[in-house]
Amino acid sequence: MFYSNAWSKCLICLIFLTSGNAECPKPQVEGNVVLTNDALLMNDFPEGEEATFECANGYLKEQGSERITCTSGEWSTLKLTCKKKDCGAPRKMPHLSYEFKEGTLFGASARAICDKGYQLMGPSYRQCYAIGWSGRPRCKVVTCDKPPEIMHGTIVEKPGKELPEYGGVIQYSCNEGYTLIGNKSIECTEDGEYNSLPPECKDVYDILLKPTTISTSSITTTSTVPPTIRDVNDILLKPTTISTSSITTTSSVPPTIRDVNGILLKPTTISTSSITTTSTVPPTIRGRNNGVGEHDTNAATEIAAVVGSGIGTVISKNSIT
Repeated sequence: MFYSNAWSKCLICLIFLTSGNAECPKPQVEGNVVLTNDALLMNDFPEGEEATFECANGYLKEQGSERITCTSGEWSTLKLTCKKKDCGAPRKMPHLSYEFKEGTLFGASARAICDKGYQLMGPSYRQCYAIGWSGRPRCKVVTCDKPPEIMHGTIVEKPGKELPEYGGVIQYSCNEGYTLIGNKSIECTEDGEYNSLPPECKDVYDILLKPTTISTSSITTTSTVPPTIRDVNDILLKPTTISTSSITTTSSVPPTIRDVNGILLKPTTISTSSITTTSTVPPTIRGRNNGVGEHDTNAATEIAAVVGSGIGTVISKNSIT
């Protein structure tokens, strides 16, 4: 009876001790933390055992402890927090820049951009990994083909390198006796092409002169020809030209005159007259003996009468003055 009670007490103690040393299950991983390699190799997690964690690839420890403890078959709460790694700006390279639309944290990508006149060599995008930025792009200057030679001319200036680079200028000159047609210089552009064709050298005697445009004007003159008059023997008579005469007289006003009583006399106003006579005389007509015809006598008489009348009028007015 004694042995039976003792055995029962020992069995109860063994059950109590066994239940108090219960193992914990394998820890579960969530978020951006993972078990360390040592914890992954463990199969049993008895009472009081610890498991260690670390930040996942691309993440860094921000705060908290990396360890948890098995107590009464349960794990303690993990306090570790991790954040994304920041790759920062890539190392600077000549004529190379980046566009950061996603930032510089782990997982982000950046686009590589070359300056004008340079071409990208390598990947156009870089990825931020745990070890840093991927790829190594670079920018190479654009080059043009070897500058062409020209007939009857030479290259007087060009860059030192065999293949001109972006912005390089090549200048041409013609030999003596030749004229340069086109641009005297060409430049290597960002597309790897020259901005124009090379010039040509032409023989000065082969160059066509630009025709000169001469405007013509039309001048029309009109003259009045007197009628042809012939005598009785059908001989052409030469017309007689009479010039126009103009007679102009000018009178001056006498000084102020007073009478014997000192009274001012009213001056006499004398107007100036101008007589211009123009006569058209028919051609002289002569008879068989080359004498003056009837028409000549009448015309001469008319002219004398008119001129005499004008002169008489002028003389008459002057005498009144």
